[in-house]
Amino acid sequence: MAPLQPHLSTMDHVIWDWNGTLLNDLEHAVLTVNHLLALEKLPAITLERYKQDFGFPVIDYYRKLGFSTEPEKFGELCERFNDFFHAGIGSCELWPGAREMLASIKQSGKRQSILSASEQGLLRQQVTRFGVEHCFDLIAGIADKKAGCKIDRGREVMRHIGVKPEKTIMIGDTDHDLEVAEALGIELILVDHGHQCATRLRKVHHRVMKVTGA
Repeated sequence: MAPLQPHLSTMDHVIWDWNGTLLNDLEHAVLTVNHLLALEKLPAITLERYKQDFGFPVIDYYRKLGFSTEPEKFGELCERFNDFFHAGIGSCELWPGAREMLASIKQSGKRQSILSASEQGLLRQQVTRFGVEHCFDLIAGIADKKAGCKIDRGREVMRHIGVKPEKTIMIGDTDHDLEVAEALGIELILVDHGHQCATRLRKVHHRVMKVTGA
């Protein structure tokens, strides 16, 4: 994560995405999706295909995989995903260097937030489980388990922290993070180790960085 440091020097507030950006949950996410696919007798996916196709809102991604996304079915699908995913979260780790980077930023006096499409309670459980909750001024998930848009929640984060947009930077791993950053009027760095492949990310944003050995 050290390559990010120079890009944060003039900023007062860093907004982090969680899943994929700080938490290496890719293989577990693919395992979870394949579990759901097997229940519906749909073909399994590879990690490579996942990174090529995954996106937000996840209802569109599930529809592409062949799942029924009528309101009741989609709600059940999201519940099953979250039950299976969070039961196995112990198999995941933070990306190398993430703890050190978070601690260094906190020590510098900058503000840090998490902005995630995960449900608020489950997100806080995850962050606490990995022992980095003390690094953040705000941990912001969304109100349900349907992994929808983060823009409105992002606006709440900006109001709560109170740092000007020009002094705020977001670090994420998907094209939705670009949509959020543009809506908030803040800078963005996308990392290439997360839930979308680097080739795809470079087509939409000029700042895509390799910050781990992955």
